[in-house]
Amino acid sequence: MTIRPDSSIQRSIDIDNIRDRSDLRAFILSQWIAEDPNSKYRYFVEVLANGDRIYLERPGRLNKGCDFVVFIENQLTFNNGNDKPPKHDFIVNDLEIKKRLLNTFQWELLLQAIEAIYNCESFDTAISFCATLPNVGHSYELILKTLRWLFIEQDITYWSGQGRNMLFSHILSL
Repeated sequence: MTIRPDSSIQRSIDIDNIRDRSDLRAFILSQWIAEDPNSKYRYFVEVLANGDRIYLERPGRLNKGCDFVVFIENQLTFNNGNDKPPKHDFIVNDLEIKKRLLNTFQWELLLQAIEAIYNCESFDTAISFCATLPNVGHSYELILKTLRWLFIEQDITYWSGQGRNMLFSHILSL
């Protein structure tokens, strides 16, 4: 068991059919508006091929407001065995490995997959760019699904700023 046991109310969110950043942000925020005050929530948002899940916990530990923390079940853990949120370096470090080991054409395919996630295209569209890529580092599924939620987190945290562009620009600079 790596999901921290607590009194969080468990819910699911499906965003696969939302293709617009503003609509996506509005949908996520509408879920939160319906929350009971003074309650903690755990939203299961992605299921990986191995059965592990990506989930969000709200409110976040720092702002206690309109924020959340992304977790990947059984991927990163604290010393007590509970899931630990991935930092952007988790993604960046894996992408640096992939860039070193993939050829230029393969790297460009991966960047197209990441751009599809950045542009709110479906996961199926994004992962199709990775169909012929060799297995290097973490799975493409894990990276793309995690990136989707890190981008969303940035859109909500940096509402009137650059949002998802900050992480995306860093990835493009690798």
